[in-house]
Amino acid sequence: MFDGLMPHVAGTRRMATNVRFGQPGRNPRHPQDPAWQADLFPFTYASLSDPYSGKTDGLLRRCTLSATCPKVMQTDSEHEWWASHASLLVTDLAGNHLDLPDNVRAYMIAGTPHFAEAADVMRKGVPAMSLPQNPMHAGGPMRALLTDLNAWISDGTKPPASRVPMRAHGTLVPAQGAVPMDIPGLPYAGIHTLAAFSDQSVLPPKEIGRYPVFVPKADNDGIAIAGIRQLALAVPRATYTAWNPRAQGFGPTALYPLQGAVVPFAPTEAARKEVHDPRLSIAERYADDGAYVAAVRREAARQVAERILLPEDAERVVEAAKQGKLAKLGQ
Repeated sequence: MFDGLMPHVAGTRRMATNVRFGQPGRNPRHPQDPAWQADLFPFTYASLSDPYSGKTDGLLRRCTLSATCPKVMQTDSEHEWWASHASLLVTDLAGNHLDLPDNVRAYMIAGTPHFAEAADVMRKGVPAMSLPQNPMHAGGPMRALLTDLNAWISDGTKPPASRVPMRAHGTLVPAQGAVPMDIPGLPYAGIHTLAAFSDQSVLPPKEIGRYPVFVPKADNDGIAIAGIRQLALAVPRATYTAWNPRAQGFGPTALYPLQGAVVPFAPTEAARKEVHDPRLSIAERYADDGAYVAAVRREAARQVAERILLPEDAERVVEAAKQGKLAKLGQ
């Protein structure tokens, strides 16, 4: 029926439809509804055998048997790798590296929440959110990837290689130690959504076991290493995360749903040393505003060449950098 599919922000969730008490729009979040049936095997496009259910299945099993599979380009915000156990897309059920089939590409838009408006800027958000709200919109790479999918379908031009964290690359790791813990104002505690298999024949459902879940490894700035880094992350003025803990008094050991966080860099070396911030300051990274814009322009040209940014979006990004609006820090 379809030549191509572009599922977005699915992680490895599915809809809980043909099940008891099914509610299609409801999903497990940290820490609520851990046994909700949107998190059911199979998680991968390739077929695997599940040790808990005893089933062998994959998302493309039926179409593979009939040689009718579409071309698939799955895109996810980075939030899905923290809240929707997207790591199960590229690991087997023992947590080992798993390659994607030839007709599948997967891309993580690094440093993005589940959704943000194009005009969003950093803001405090709601009282229940502990850190300023991440405003990173995924529109730029999404437009480029949609163009790539169309070319893949229309004339067979293969899209860019998948860009997601991988166990084999060392960019998909256990949550403990995945993000630096010495960045002031960024209280990392490894909070993420787990994946459980439950016996649904009893009420309440009884947990039988858990699948291994991993998260993206961050660099020394606290930004995910893998995935597509938009210009604001590739030439950064702040740390952008895909997770944001709840504030004190609102359950601080849980994630605030769907949001990420922003922690700006210090303006000068003296300012960062005063608060013991290991991240280089703005002044240490860019000699002046002109140097910053030049760095953005170079990175934009590279991403256009790699077909993860359209030329017209590259022009918009460079203009935003000139106006001091690319980082979306609300200045």
